[in-house]
Amino acid sequence: MANSNSGASQDAIEYHYDMPASFFSLWLGQSMTYTAARFSRPGMTLDEAQQDKIAYHLDSARVSEGHRMLDIGCGWGTLLKAGVEQRGAASALGLTLSPLQQEYIAGMGHSNVSARLQSYEHFEPEQPFDSIVSVGAFEHFAKPGMTRAARIEAYEGLFRRCADWMTRDGRFSLQTMTWGDAGEVERNMNRIHEIFPESDLPEIHEVVEAAHPYLELVSMENRPEDYGQTLADWARGLKANREEAIKIVGPERYKFYEDSCTGGSLLYRRRRFYLCRFVFRRRGR
Repeated sequence: MANSNSGASQDAIEYHYDMPASFFSLWLGQSMTYTAARFSRPGMTLDEAQQDKIAYHLDSARVSEGHRMLDIGCGWGTLLKAGVEQRGAASALGLTLSPLQQEYIAGMGHSNVSARLQSYEHFEPEQPFDSIVSVGAFEHFAKPGMTRAARIEAYEGLFRRCADWMTRDGRFSLQTMTWGDAGEVERNMNRIHEIFPESDLPEIHEVVEAAHPYLELVSMENRPEDYGQTLADWARGLKANREEAIKIVGPERYKFYEDSCTGGSLLYRRRRFYLCRFVFRRRGR
């Protein structure tokens, strides 16, 4: 499999994501999605908020009956499955760099849902897509130390491809972490690069600027509180299943994930990181 040229390598992705599904199922909730939920109403449970997030992206990408859907960085295939079962998509294809995630999706046995172990930079679709989604993958599309110009170029590569891959009325729904109110010193001290090797967060304006030549921005929301609450709920789930989790991944990896969730929740609540959702459509309609 060819690795991504601009962003994190397959080895880096495997370091963070390639743990057994049985480990993640202990604390991610029923949706099995390792990305921020959307707490759009007071008092929502984690599972309710994850379903809200799923519906948001399916609505934003206008996934409808007979559509061809692409998920870039598809995780364990929750959005793919929802697109087919809830919205009637004819096919839903995911791209991932995690072999265990690809195996998990293949194990679903769903004839209209599939995943490729492939970077978006080396993907060539056979037909255009009506709907494209990408949730929690954009953070891995640029490496630490890249100049601003290099980062924009890398992000433009994604948006250019999405524009080429979409039908005339196609929509792209994107969710990503971005840098927030953290200053330069605080960013340099932050552990984000330890948690996500070979990865760096974008600035909001970089996303908009990189997309502009190819895609029109339809809407955007910035809700860091969503990730603050999601991470707090994940941390509680991890602690509640500590013994079983350690049996699966060992004490060091357990501590890595617990510390990441606990520390990350605080940083989002302090708005050091943002959590953004962008909706784009193809230019030249």
